[in-house]
Amino acid sequence: MKFNLSLIFIFTFFLSLIANPVFSQKFILLQKGANQKTRLKYEIGEDFTYKSKDMAFYVTDKIVDIKTDIIVLTENVLQPSDIVAVDISKKDPRNSTLKNLGSLGMGAGGLFLLVTSVNSLYQEGDLSTVGNSIGWPIGFFTAGFIISKIQYKEFKHKGRNKIQLVLLY
Repeated sequence: MKFNLSLIFIFTFFLSLIANPVFSQKFILLQKGANQKTRLKYEIGEDFTYKSKDMAFYVTDKIVDIKTDIIVLTENVLQPSDIVAVDISKKDPRNSTLKNLGSLGMGAGGLFLLVTSVNSLYQEGDLSTVGNSIGWPIGFFTAGFIISKIQYKEFKHKGRNKIQLVLLY
């Protein structure tokens, strides 16, 4: 079987165009000290909410490109040294863990109250014994509610906290 040399060349050319972006990665890395568990990675195309030295409020913008020393956004160009804080409330996976833990506490409170009520109705015929143990479900529910509201909200660029621009080819 004979292969046409021009067909092989065209196929190789298109394959190189498709494969080129796959081998390069550009992302912003937020890390607290040497702890790798607190790393957050922002890639091209993601929303980036930041507070810069020039502005006293947060700005949300989409990352277009990342160069060796600048971050190119749709409406701004930033250097990592210009960033004062980054809003990480939607990005940090620890926030969803805290919300789930809070939901468990609130669910435990509701379930405890339900079981106590059903048990009291079954044994006594009224809700007289629910009043003796009402503190436990209220405690569970309150603790779950408080835990669900705890969040990691911002990453401040100072001290051991660092913002790195990573370019891998």
